[in-house]
Parts: sequence; C-alpha cells; structure tokens
Amino acid sequence: MMNRELIGSTLFLLLFVCYGIYAWQIPLMPFEEYESVNSASLPKLYTVLGMVICLLAMIAEIVKAPVNKKREIKTTISWKSIRQTLLLIVLMLLYSGLLEPLGFVLATTVFLLVGFWLMGERRKKILLLASIPVVIIFWIIMTQLLGVYLAPGEFWS
Repeated sequence: MMNRELIGSTLFLLLFVCYGIYAWQIPLMPFEEYESVNSASLPKLYTVLGMVICLLAMIAEIVKAPVNKKREIKTTISWKSIRQTLLLIVLMLLYSGLLEPLGFVLATTVFLLVGFWLMGERRKKILLLASIPVVIIFWIIMTQLLGVYLAPGEFWS
C-alpha cells in the first residue's frame, strides 16, 4: 500500500519530469550556444537533482517499509486528509480569482484565515496573529521597500 511519503515522492518525481521536459526545450540565444553555463543550465540541474532526490526518497521508503509495518498503518492516507487537500486546492483557486477584485491585503488575509481554519486551527487569537501581521509585513516589504506592484483591489477604487 502506498503511504504518504511514497505518494509525495512520486508526485514530486512527476513534477520534476514535467519540469525537465520544458527545461530541455529552452531555446538558447546565439551567443549562448558554445557557453558552458547558459539559460538552460540551472533548470536542467534542478531537474536532475530533483529527480535523484525523489528516487532516493522512494528507494529509502521502500527499503524501510518491510522493517516497520506498524508505521504504515499510521501514515496511510485517510479520506479526511484527501478532503482537506481538495478543499485547500479549491481555496487556492478562489484566492486567485478574488485577488484582483478584493486586493492583495484582504484576499490574502481571508485566504490565510480560511486555510489555517481548514487545517485545524480553531483559536481565534492564533488565527488572527498568524495571518494579519504576516500579510501586512509582507505587503510593506513588497510595495514600500522593493517597489513591487500588488493589486490594491477593484472593490476599493
């Protein structure tokens, strides 16, 4: 039976394979063709390293699985965790759709509040302190210090 570690490694391996397909299709500029390091070097390196690490993690999990059968019972994927994951994916899609109308600060605060709540945090003080200051500080760093545009929201203008 597949457990969390094996499924996670398999999904990341699939991600790195897809990334690698695109990495090997990066067109080189004429002056880069004979260079040892070019615009495709790091993506190819990330692909190979990611695939090796995923394969090593899968091998390690397969090798240690027969040794510890009790562990497999605790780490199998439950329907509750699948439901939670799907709800978080829906929340991410909603966040991406509400980012422009509500603006970065409000949409991200709501996203973090609901996300933490979906993951099981119910204490209001923790929910508020883990989302509002993080969003405000991040917004200040990005807009005021780095000059990056973050959507102010159509709702407010």
